[in-house]
Amino acid sequence: VLARNDAAFEHHGTFPDLIELFNEGGEPVDLAGFRLTNDPMDPDSFAFPSGVILGGQQHLLLSANAPDGTPGFHVGFTLSQNGDTLYLMDRAAHGNVVLDSVPFGLQLADLSLGRFGGSGAWLLCQPTPGEANVLRELGTRAGLRLNEWLASGTLPFAEDFLEIYNPDPEPVALGGICLSDCPIGAPSRHAIAPLSFIAGNGHAVFLADGDPDAGANHLSFRLAAGGGELSMKAPDLSPMDQVWYAAQLP
Repeated sequence: VLARNDAAFEHHGTFPDLIELFNEGGEPVDLAGFRLTNDPMDPDSFAFPSGVILGGQQHLLLSANAPDGTPGFHVGFTLSQNGDTLYLMDRAAHGNVVLDSVPFGLQLADLSLGRFGGSGAWLLCQPTPGEANVLRELGTRAGLRLNEWLASGTLPFAEDFLEIYNPDPEPVALGGICLSDCPIGAPSRHAIAPLSFIAGNGHAVFLADGDPDAGANHLSFRLAAGGGELSMKAPDLSPMDQVWYAAQLP
């Protein structure tokens, strides 16, 4: 899965999001009628036509965009770099049965998610369309810091936000890290979505609007303009960084 294809893979002059299927078995599979969607309420977003056979140990690449006149399969929807879920559905005649899925959080430009090993673990990859997945080296979480926040936003930055900085030159996994405005009473108020990443020497911005259903870059709490606390803790709730602040200016 490649949800932010800036320059990693060119498809006839375009750079669509990418979905790759792999048949790990030895026998060919008839894909006719199988469906792909990022919305479980719309399972019929894309259905394979008749005559599509995926051979054993073979890959099939699809463009996650609207049909644009270029060759190949176009599923009719894009993938959000701020978090999404991709579903592989059984044929409609068998009901809306999910055969496979991958939920993911914040994605990085030109880096993909790939499946590995018997456990089926999803890990950050260097894109290799049509070939075996290649792991992307990750840095350490130890240097992550709360870098900037806005608790009384006005235009042009109307939304309050909280920003993390990664000083490591390599990307770092953010999934499971907990952010909170109440470090003592509710240290795990917001857990960053699994399969979320921050770029090397980069920033990750979370909108503090109390609406986590809006995407993996939205926090489940707001920032108090009159003063408060912010904390970042590891998944085991060991401290990573914390800040106290007084009343903020607009």
